[in-house]
Amino acid sequence: MDFGLFYYCQGRGVPHDQAYAEMLDQIALAETLGFGECWFAEHHFTDYSLLPSPNLMIASAIQRTTRMRFGNYVNALSFHHPLRLAAEAAMLDNLAQGRFDFGVGRGVRQGEFAKLGLNYDDAVAMTEEAIDILRKVWTQDSFSYEGRFWRFPELSLRPSVYQRPHPPLHEVASRPASVARVGARGWPVALHFTPTEVVARCIEEYHAALAARAEPMGQGPYRPRVLLCRETYVAETAEVARSEGALALQGFWHLSSLAAPPPPSAYSDERFKQLTGRVWGGRSYDELAAIGGMLIGTPEQVAAQVEQLETIGVDTLLLVCSFGNLAQAQVCRSLELFAQAVIRPRQTVATAASR
Repeated sequence: MDFGLFYYCQGRGVPHDQAYAEMLDQIALAETLGFGECWFAEHHFTDYSLLPSPNLMIASAIQRTTRMRFGNYVNALSFHHPLRLAAEAAMLDNLAQGRFDFGVGRGVRQGEFAKLGLNYDDAVAMTEEAIDILRKVWTQDSFSYEGRFWRFPELSLRPSVYQRPHPPLHEVASRPASVARVGARGWPVALHFTPTEVVARCIEEYHAALAARAEPMGQGPYRPRVLLCRETYVAETAEVARSEGALALQGFWHLSSLAAPPPPSAYSDERFKQLTGRVWGGRSYDELAAIGGMLIGTPEQVAAQVEQLETIGVDTLLLVCSFGNLAQAQVCRSLELFAQAVIRPRQTVATAASR
């Protein structure tokens, strides 16, 4: 299993420049701890996420790292002219010298579409048309297009992409049928708010779809794989992990509900259930833990949960390490404890096996 990070960069009440600076410090630390990739959300107009232009964060983060790969889950294709986005992605691919992946999606919050003057019902069709444009403009010397949403005369993209044929394309899904559709494309797929039992079924459907493909499998960054995002908090004792982690997770859902920062300073199980209603069906903290909805505990507890995810076939685990009201020191300590318990033992085994 590989390990990475996933960020919303929530507006938890600190100055926004501080939020960005701390996130970049966390990313630099994570690379030294053995994390191999980092992904960002794209959201607009709320404190749920302060990443309206996550590609700017990638441009900053690649200057702070030497090995990590970066990408967005997702580039909300409905919100951008595909030619403009294709050129920006090509720039990032060159700046990162290939340490760059490209997640595609339509956007999920109807309020963002309304504020941008877009029709939510067009989102799926716009996304598929944008994907078609991106793939063609990245791979053809010259290209023109006549579509439902976009049309333009013959042109050549500058700069060209660094990777060939283009940066690896990823998609996000949450149900077995939608995961299988991504598998039929041969692309990596990421899941987030999905119970572990359903993740296992999704992985089975994904591999069945891959096996039915006639095209050969990709290699390296282009290989098909299943990535799973989980809110993760590790502390020295179970009591501290539960106390601090539950409050932070409540804060995450507080901001997800578009309530104003800062998140509440006291935990309420009843409030937690209210906040998780839209995504998790109104589950309590303990109910959410029982279905594997987060990774919160001691190093030993979290390591055991990671082993379970590896057993069902998760290829890459992405830690949502900064969420709710977690302070910088808490996030960094959690990353260090996770690396000690999960990443370093695997590195030791791999090193021994190579001798």
